[in-house]
Amino acid sequence: MDKREQEPQWYELARKGPFPEMKFTEEAAGEVARQIGMDGSSLNQVLPSGRRRRVIRLRILSAAAVFLLLFGAGALVLGGDGFGRSGGFNPLQVSSAGIIDPPVAEQADLTDEGLRATAEQVMLEQLGKKLPFVSLEPLVEEGEILAEFKDGDSFAKIWFETETGKVVRTYMDTFFAPEQIDSKFIDEAMDQLRKAGYKGEFTVTALHHSVHYGTNADEQGIQTDDSLIAEEGQIDYENGVYRSSTFKMGENEVSAEVKQEGLKAIKLLREKGTDHLYSIKRTVAQRWDVLVLTYGESQYGAATVLMDYATQEIIQVLDISLHDEKSSDSRIRGEQDTNLLNMDKAKLQLAASAIADEMFGIRLEDYTFVKEMSGIGTIAFKSPDGATVITGSYNMDGVFYMMQQTDAVE
Repeated sequence: MDKREQEPQWYELARKGPFPEMKFTEEAAGEVARQIGMDGSSLNQVLPSGRRRRVIRLRILSAAAVFLLLFGAGALVLGGDGFGRSGGFNPLQVSSAGIIDPPVAEQADLTDEGLRATAEQVMLEQLGKKLPFVSLEPLVEEGEILAEFKDGDSFAKIWFETETGKVVRTYMDTFFAPEQIDSKFIDEAMDQLRKAGYKGEFTVTALHHSVHYGTNADEQGIQTDDSLIAEEGQIDYENGVYRSSTFKMGENEVSAEVKQEGLKAIKLLREKGTDHLYSIKRTVAQRWDVLVLTYGESQYGAATVLMDYATQEIIQVLDISLHDEKSSDSRIRGEQDTNLLNMDKAKLQLAASAIADEMFGIRLEDYTFVKEMSGIGTIAFKSPDGATVITGSYNMDGVFYMMQQTDAVE
């Protein structure tokens, strides 16, 4: 029997996520794949072209960021194993502030058995469960030892400093079935979802729990990411703090004008293609509230429109069907990257203007090309007052497949 035929049903739901076409996450703003990333730290009022617009602070896209791999975060348990009184896993009982203590001098067990035991303890504390042991691999050039554990889609990697036995990095990811989740956490998450305006049913299928430590020099302590998943949406936490709620909406819950504006925005990128509105979703966080309209014949629809929920103004438009898949051959890929980088910026600005001027109600010709915000296959322009950035991603033919308006990152 195939391995996946033996897995519980929630495993497949959690593996896909409730919204494979959803295009935003708070951590990786603007990157396009499963989600469109947004910082979410502020919704600012700016004045492009003499009229007030609410725009969301997004990090600038790069062409290579079209396919985002969502790396999660986890937590170090303080005074427990992450399980609540009901016996289920509760991510709110873990903390991201801790640092993994180094071993006491000359007391670390540097044998294979000792390192494995330490790795299992760290895994239990951060991931909330023990996974089957896979390997203990010396990384001679790095001066490290890597302990790996895996069970289906769940995995844990713990890196030790060879000489001291100090844990230098961790990267772990797992799912908990509904019956393994603390009911108090589910209740708290549901309260957040209701506050966000959701009134429908929410049948929990899984909790996705991820953790990493020491993988980013800018981060201090253990980083966590938790998503309570249902077919109807998901509720996200970062470092044990509520971040956002995402849920489906019916077509009758948005106006005809909203759907018309979404379709009009897509048509600015391309004339032909599917016009079928497959789904509408709303994501609500403390300082932003957005709609994502997905167009296509399935949940993996090629085109999406991101707009402000309150003002219905366009934030980003993407049609991934216009994106060129780069070659796996390094030589050909290098040539492709060179061609993208060498495209005439003036011609690109003219092509971008034809889209952005109508989409955002601006005059892109008055904007200044911003070199430091541009990557391979991406071009960015800053407004005359410096408050707004227009970013576009284009393919090998110079055709734009993504256009977005954001406030400038300070």
